[in-house]
Amino acid sequence: MSRGAQLMFTNAEHLYLEGDQLRKNGSFHRALFLHQISLEECGKIEIVGGWATHLLMGEEVDISKMTKAFRSHKAKNYANAYFAALTTEEREARKHGDTKEAVEAFRRFQEEFHEGLNSTKNASLYVDFKNGRFSAPSEVITEELVIGIAAVNVHFLGLTAPKVRMLQRMEKDNGVLERTIRWFAKHAEELKARKPDELGTAMEALIQELFDRYREDEAHTNR
Repeated sequence: MSRGAQLMFTNAEHLYLEGDQLRKNGSFHRALFLHQISLEECGKIEIVGGWATHLLMGEEVDISKMTKAFRSHKAKNYANAYFAALTTEEREARKHGDTKEAVEAFRRFQEEFHEGLNSTKNASLYVDFKNGRFSAPSEVITEELVIGIAAVNVHFLGLTAPKVRMLQRMEKDNGVLERTIRWFAKHAEELKARKPDELGTAMEALIQELFDRYREDEAHTNR
């Protein structure tokens, strides 16, 4: 998984650079397609990270599910949606302690996020027929659109790089990370059961404690 994540990240970087070259040469529609595929590679790393965490916690990895997610544009875009800023609806729901509505608001955003990216990607590849008129990709995709998605691509690459390093740490873990993650999973479940209406604030405190415990355990183990 660690090696796979590194391969995906390298490919995502290359796709970004090749997309940028196509934009500079005026091939905006094909440039946008490469940037979108680069984003999907980032989404695959997020998916692998989730399964690697399951493995570190002693749980089984469902290879068929992981493989299916790898081939699903929707799964990759849904994974990438976690990188985005909170929507107004989700922020308001969290402010009022409405965990259920916050989750629903995020689910709605995931669907919109996927539909938007997938529709634009399809427009960059295929001739479309809408409102009685045919249109070529080169007529639909503008340089402005490409510049926008390239900026998103850079942002996602920056957020994904630490995930790759985390998988490398998992690979070389001497037990510290495994103990910390298992401790967090246990306490997160207890927290959801005890304080469902205060989950956001309580989870932030738990995550801070997670980092503190990891640093202390690592320092002790490496003495």
